[in-house]
Amino acid sequence: MFSKLSSYNPIRKTFLTLEHTEQEGKLLVLGLEIQLRKDELDITQSFTSEKLENIVDFAKTNTNTTLVITDENVLTKEVHHIGTDNEILSEGFPNLNLDDFYYQILKTATKSFIAVCRKQYVDDILNDYKSKQINISEVSLGNLKMAALLPYIHDQDIISNTSIIRVENGNILTIDQKDAHITTTYDIENFSVDNTHSLPLAIVLHSFASQVKITGNIEERNIQLQSALKEASFFKKTLQYGIGFLLITLLINFFVFNAKYKKWQGLQEEIHVYTTQNENIQEQQVIISAKEAIVNSILTTGFSKSSLYIDQIIQSQPTTVILDALVYQPISKTIRNDKPILLKENLISVAGNSIDKADFTAWLNTIEKLDFVDAVTIINYGVDKKNTSNFEITINLSHDTAK
Repeated sequence: MFSKLSSYNPIRKTFLTLEHTEQEGKLLVLGLEIQLRKDELDITQSFTSEKLENIVDFAKTNTNTTLVITDENVLTKEVHHIGTDNEILSEGFPNLNLDDFYYQILKTATKSFIAVCRKQYVDDILNDYKSKQINISEVSLGNLKMAALLPYIHDQDIISNTSIIRVENGNILTIDQKDAHITTTYDIENFSVDNTHSLPLAIVLHSFASQVKITGNIEERNIQLQSALKEASFFKKTLQYGIGFLLITLLINFFVFNAKYKKWQGLQEEIHVYTTQNENIQEQQVIISAKEAIVNSILTTGFSKSSLYIDQIIQSQPTTVILDALVYQPISKTIRNDKPILLKENLISVAGNSIDKADFTAWLNTIEKLDFVDAVTIINYGVDKKNTSNFEITINLSHDTAK
């Protein structure tokens, strides 16, 4: 377990775990720093502090610090049930409001252990650490993760700083409050650790490859913490790279450029600006000339009676016919720059939908009888699944006064 960790790829190879607890009503922080060296775990230092300020130096080099809370505000309960989280919570804490509490659940072969704490209390602690520039990447509750030590400590009792975990047949039997005077040391492979720091060690082991699954809604908070940590790390690196790039640029500028070169460069920039402005003006003149040609092309087509024709066609339209398009003298070819617009003269294109074939036929007959209509041609007529007919017709005009 400790010597074959090459498959694990942590963000950093130094891990700091803090146990936030209390002793005689006062704050007590127990810390353990572990490094991954040549695929082996090595405890580099452990410490105990009664003030957060005293652990700032330990956390400076660790952007990922894990926190476990074990003071009297964390309640742990044993339940003889291993169903779903909701079933276990309902039996252990029937009236627990998950909007106000974080929880974690450890399931053994025959029972479950629940650790709960108010969200406001946990968030206040996290804010306290953040105000001291201590970045917390994950938070846990109680002694549940002591289960990660079971493969390495084969005693009947495993002792942490605050609890005694009684073990039977490789499973946790009970988690009881510890007498403050009980102390012991555990030898695990190539190093020793006091029971006061056994829980921080278990937290690190659990993060590597623990076979124990612990669930709970506090994972949502951990996701937020890790996301904020990644964003802060990205911003810090970007800022560092940006400042470094800026300093290098300024240094190069100091040695390469001199006053005469800057003056010459300024004149070149002015010439470039004037040249660019002149080119832009010429381009705009070409565009304006092209648009004038298009407008003149449109004006020469003549629309003296178009409004009258369209008005009479629409007035004869039955209510069962809905128009999608009505175009007087539609464009015959795609519009291109610097080319006149070609129109289909003396022609009206009409498209739409009809829900009554008889009304549609009568409407076409009415249009054909108009004195300015030469012929009506059905281009398309089809019935869809909703009994609605899609149609397209053209109306050839017999005459038109252009001007």
